[in-house]
Amino acid sequence: MATYKYGSGAVTAAKRVTVTDAFVQNTNGPIIEVEQPAGTILSECIVRFISVLTADTTTDAGYRIGIESDGSGATIGSNSDAFLDDGTSVPANSVFFLDGGRSAAGWVSDSVQDGTGPSAAGGYTDADRKIYFTTVMIDDVISANAKLEVNFVFTHLN
Repeated sequence: MATYKYGSGAVTAAKRVTVTDAFVQNTNGPIIEVEQPAGTILSECIVRFISVLTADTTTDAGYRIGIESDGSGATIGSNSDAFLDDGTSVPANSVFFLDGGRSAAGWVSDSVQDGTGPSAAGGYTDADRKIYFTTVMIDDVISANAKLEVNFVFTHLN
């Protein structure tokens, strides 16, 4: 027979990091390190451009979230043109919701539904761990570099 235990339910909390000179020509930008608490899933990242990003020619600008200190390894989310796709500028106060889940471009934080062999959720951890966020940009000269505010939104499941 099943037994039941009732708790308070899922609670959402966020951590905010601000980074200046957030993009680097033809490589990964600075790596933001954040502690993900045990028993949470990374639900989303909210990225706000505090200042403008301008490139001299058409370019792509995006992000990568991993569990290795260089932003590689097992990836929680990655999209090389999430912020800019063949453009030259992202204005100040642009806000991007990088949502977790299977429907989000480049982001797979949960487990497969309706699958014959689901896997563990990449965005969930049952022990404290560090996650790493970095920006990515293709080979174009940056004439105005952006200052970003990155909010990591965690849903506490237990």
